[in-house]
Amino acid sequence: MLMNIILYFLCFILYMYSGPFIKLILVKMSTTRMPASDHVGLLIGYLERLLIIIFILLKEYTAIGLIIASKSILRFNDMKQDPVTDIPEKVDKRSEYILLGTMLSLTIGMLIGLLASIDFSTLDK
Repeated sequence: MLMNIILYFLCFILYMYSGPFIKLILVKMSTTRMPASDHVGLLIGYLERLLIIIFILLKEYTAIGLIIASKSILRFNDMKQDPVTDIPEKVDKRSEYILLGTMLSLTIGMLIGLLASIDFSTLDK
């Protein structure tokens, strides 16, 4: 019981710090600077990870595909506006920036969801 409480607390901490962690990676990997005034992308990321965690805990893995599908629609629309980059080691396209953030968010959300689904009470018996 105590181990499960500690695990849920750890998952909560990881969830709360996932936004700044993803933002740090995006800043390091990208020459594109997205506006920081509205924080809409950060909020979308938190909601995305929360949905992923909920879907994993409910064992509704196929529902995670809805998140990926909704982001791919956004990426398809942005592809028409992407500039060509001269720095191959940096992500310079807006759609790739969004895709990288989405994949990081998806991965972190899945890891937290899988971590939260561990049940230590079955190990004691």
